[in-house]
Amino acid sequence: MDYMFKEGFLHTHAPLFMDEVTVVVAFLPFLVAYAIKLAKDKKYKAHAIMQIIIYIVGLIVVSYFEYGARVMGGFAVFMKSSGMNLQFMYIFLSFHVFIAIMSTLIWSYTVFHGIKNYKNMMSKEFRYRHLKIAKPAFVGVVLTSLTGVMLYMFLFVF
Repeated sequence: MDYMFKEGFLHTHAPLFMDEVTVVVAFLPFLVAYAIKLAKDKKYKAHAIMQIIIYIVGLIVVSYFEYGARVMGGFAVFMKSSGMNLQFMYIFLSFHVFIAIMSTLIWSYTVFHGIKNYKNMMSKEFRYRHLKIAKPAFVGVVLTSLTGVMLYMFLFVF
């Protein structure tokens, strides 16, 4: 796994794993939006498959990131090369982590609710409940992505 700590490809001083994770995180909302479009186009099976794949890949990417960050020494090590204010960064990181955890919980519920009730997807009750939880999940994915990319910029660009 030493390869993941080599120089990244985004021409910053970030390690490779941070570049890889940041690119995936940046595209995540677009992939989820496309999966939502599939549902709007009544391609429910494609929607379900794509959402499940995106969800699983997302969890794998977060695990990969967490492993890399822990092995490298965590946030404090990344902050050493950042020109940003430490107090601001801890507050921003806390906000990002809170949004990420809440989004993951809501998205998890949305995915498992969809899987559990897939056979009832044509019922109005299912669609209403699924949409009710899916909308905040999508907003959370977008906010998590946005704040994650901003963290990368704060740590490795500015």
